[in-house]
Amino acid sequence: MQKRPAAVELATWLLWTLVVAGLVMSVLVVVFRDDLADAWSPASSDGSTVRPLEFVPVILVLYVVVAVLAVTLIPLMRHGHNWARHSLASIVVGILFVTVATVRTSPPTLFRWLIIVAAVLSAVSLVFLWHPQSRRHCLEEDGDGGRSEEEDGAGAGDSGDAGDAADAGDAGDAVRGGSAARRP
Repeated sequence: MQKRPAAVELATWLLWTLVVAGLVMSVLVVVFRDDLADAWSPASSDGSTVRPLEFVPVILVLYVVVAVLAVTLIPLMRHGHNWARHSLASIVVGILFVTVATVRTSPPTLFRWLIIVAAVLSAVSLVFLWHPQSRRHCLEEDGDGGRSEEEDGAGAGDSGDAGDAADAGDAGDAVRGGSAARRP
């Protein structure tokens, strides 16, 4: 196994940091539930029967789903699956969008700063996920299915090479306007 590029390693560490940061934020949401309810609930009038929205279960379920998805995709991206890299990038874009939208809702000061930190982590993660080294790593690995020639059984004396050469010759004739049937 060859060494992974630095951009892939940095993206991996940043993604794990985002997963842990999400856990910390979820715990803080549970602990400071009342402060968040005061900040996010509309001002209730004395005669109102409208109950404040219960957002803690939604946040916890959302965190679990996103965290399990990220924890599943991170090793796949490290092994060179380009689709996993794109999936992680879309998760990070979603996190970035949610953090920016949440900051605009005037959360308590502690949450505001943690959300800003999460937004910066997301942006930097996105940079390293889309870095040319990460792209090259995933395309090189994904192009051959992540397997080497020895694992595929394609050696120097593989009989499939002759058929491939004949197919290449036919394709070359078709491009030039000739045909394999015209050969002497």
